[in-house]
Amino acid sequence: MTFGKNIRAIATYLSVVQCMPYERLQSLFETMFNVRISQGTLANIVREMLEKSRPAIALIERMIKASAVVGFDESGCYTNGKLNWSWIAQTTYLTLVFRGAGRGAKVLEERLGDSLKNLVAVTDRHSAYFAIDFLNNQICLAHLLRNLEYLNDIDKKQTWAKDVQTLLRGAIHLRNEKPDEVIPKDSWLTRLDELLKKNLDSLRKEFNELKRGIIRCRDYIFNFLENPAIPSDNNASERGIRKLKVKQKISGCFRSGTGADAFHALHSIADTAWKNGQSPLDAILALV
Repeated sequence: MTFGKNIRAIATYLSVVQCMPYERLQSLFETMFNVRISQGTLANIVREMLEKSRPAIALIERMIKASAVVGFDESGCYTNGKLNWSWIAQTTYLTLVFRGAGRGAKVLEERLGDSLKNLVAVTDRHSAYFAIDFLNNQICLAHLLRNLEYLNDIDKKQTWAKDVQTLLRGAIHLRNEKPDEVIPKDSWLTRLDELLKKNLDSLRKEFNELKRGIIRCRDYIFNFLENPAIPSDNNASERGIRKLKVKQKISGCFRSGTGADAFHALHSIADTAWKNGQSPLDAILALV
């Protein structure tokens, strides 16, 4: 039996955007619409959308490559029982999510090529991002603030972590007050360096571990002050890739590479539509 555009679009939307497993989709269509559709047919509908999504994905990828500032993140993605990695490259108006075999720099270099050297990357402190020849980097201060809060929790008497938090929050507050201004970062780095010179040997080992981590990325902490286009955090990338974790929690691992790639591509299109004030369902319907 052949199903019409609306049925195929709704099935795809509910599977991808609402993360519904095929068993629940099958029940929903029969209960609400009196439409009998097998789980295999539902899976085929989503897989067929992968081919139809390719032109839109190619356009999103070209626009990501031409962007000045891009946020990146990665997360484990089980496909047919094997650990793969979901990667996200995103901007204010674009989302590109794709599957890679590993978590290393090679995945991004193969996908985005020479464009990487022309953009500022907003990331966490994962080492792969610092093995790539980006134009510049900005680490996620929200992530770093959480790391510091953990130190506060394990030693409530120390003040070092609190002082670093106060410094970072002060810089973020200044950027929020002056969203369009170029703010010199030198004085902020000087204050940070004073904190990094402090001897933390009397504290638990986690303090020196984080201090060493901050020293390694010291040059990438306050770049957002000097360029208003750079965000101080990478929360948007984390939100964008969280959908993959929700899908796996509800439905389990992807059973095939094609199914996984279809979900990644269609999520990219739906999220890009949402960022631009458009309906994700309408964006999917346009592909059918």
